[in-house]
Amino acid sequence: MEANTDNTSQLTVREIEILKLVTIGMTSDEIAGHLNRSKYTIDTHRKNMLKKLGMRNTYELIKHCLQRNLF
Repeated sequence: MEANTDNTSQLTVREIEILKLVTIGMTSDEIAGHLNRSKYTIDTHRKNMLKKLGMRNTYELIKHCLQRNLF
């Protein structure tokens, strides 16, 4: 699957918030505690982001954000 490199605008406000926290190295457990949500909810948001952006893993997602100075 080819990454859709221009469509971070597809992400919800919550997904962008989680993505920012992922890019600074927070785990799903840490993000869940920080946002007062369950780890399952955070993992679901992460899976949705990967699907929307056509990426296979979190590494690709972080690399994409850092290369484009998104955060």
